[in-house]
Amino acid sequence: MMRDSFLDLQKKTNSSLKVFVIVILAACGAGLSLSALLSLPWGGLASASCRWDCFWYSDIVSNGYSRLPLLYDEKRLAEANWAFFPLYPSLVSASQHLFTLGTQSAGLLINIVLWPLLIFLCYRDIELRSIRTDRLLFVLFFVLYPLNIWYTVQYSEAVYGVMLMAAIVALRSGRIGMAALSCALLALARPTGFMMTVCLSVWWFLERPAGTTKFTLDTERHRLSDSLLLIAAGGVGLSLFVLYLFHVTGDGFAFAHVEIAWHKRFRFFLLHIIHAFSHLNKIQFGVFALLAIVMIWKMCSRQWALNAFLVGSTAFLASSTGVASIERYVFGNPLAIQFLACTLLSRSQRFIMISLLIMAMLHIVTTILWYSQINWVM
Repeated sequence: MMRDSFLDLQKKTNSSLKVFVIVILAACGAGLSLSALLSLPWGGLASASCRWDCFWYSDIVSNGYSRLPLLYDEKRLAEANWAFFPLYPSLVSASQHLFTLGTQSAGLLINIVLWPLLIFLCYRDIELRSIRTDRLLFVLFFVLYPLNIWYTVQYSEAVYGVMLMAAIVALRSGRIGMAALSCALLALARPTGFMMTVCLSVWWFLERPAGTTKFTLDTERHRLSDSLLLIAAGGVGLSLFVLYLFHVTGDGFAFAHVEIAWHKRFRFFLLHIIHAFSHLNKIQFGVFALLAIVMIWKMCSRQWALNAFLVGSTAFLASSTGVASIERYVFGNPLAIQFLACTLLSRSQRFIMISLLIMAMLHIVTTILWYSQINWVM
């Protein structure tokens, strides 16, 4: 009798999961269709979505990492593609050869596939934390969110987001090996990947499961070894890129050194924010930076401690070298979107519906700004 009840429950769970996956795919498909429609004046989705850093990713896919910076390009003088980590370009190259696609189309395909997976992982994370929210509205929030543009263009955000959320979900599920693999790939995805691995290892060592008052010495040892494994895995991922750059350029940390060509200098982050407000063409980044501080402050609770820690660390690292693109690093972070979704969906039904409608309109505006290559979103 008990076995039959368990099988019935399992069938219902599997059925519910299938429906949820279909809902995610349908919502993402509808969002992609809207983007494709809006892109027509710019030559179609693949062409219109390839803006800003898409040039660098396409260059890596087509020509590999360069041995020298661009010395005869006035628009990109002394800049080089070393600042862009290899996981996303590698996936694009594999997709290009596997499906015989153009570089732009292959880059777009990777993110079209990963975007629904990222939404699923974000929901799975809150499910493991016993945070209850409406599944459909959660998916709608992600799809309508105005600053999700980087997940459906030729950028590394989707790869980075999936690896980050996969590591978190794996840790919450007790799958340390899977978490370590995700951390290694995370370090190969973005410059902040290794630092997020370190942050995750610190959190995992200090985290106590609900209802646990203290750990035994044996448990502490296991946690410490798990945390060191995460750092080692992230270190392996970063080291692979460092060794490769050393082979190509003679400078293993060229990815950090070339940032000077983008006028990025390390200094106290508040000075960068003040600097942004003193320049008319950078005021928007100063506004985004202040809004980021407010959001991270709101996150500071036990329930959202990990989100606050990781998003706050990302914001600190990014704003310490400049606030350009801070909206992408902070508000485009899946942990930030997850927090904002759960916060909104805890409000009244009327407030939720009005907010989603406003978000849909802003999403259209943001998409057009991206296609027009206006630097409010970079």
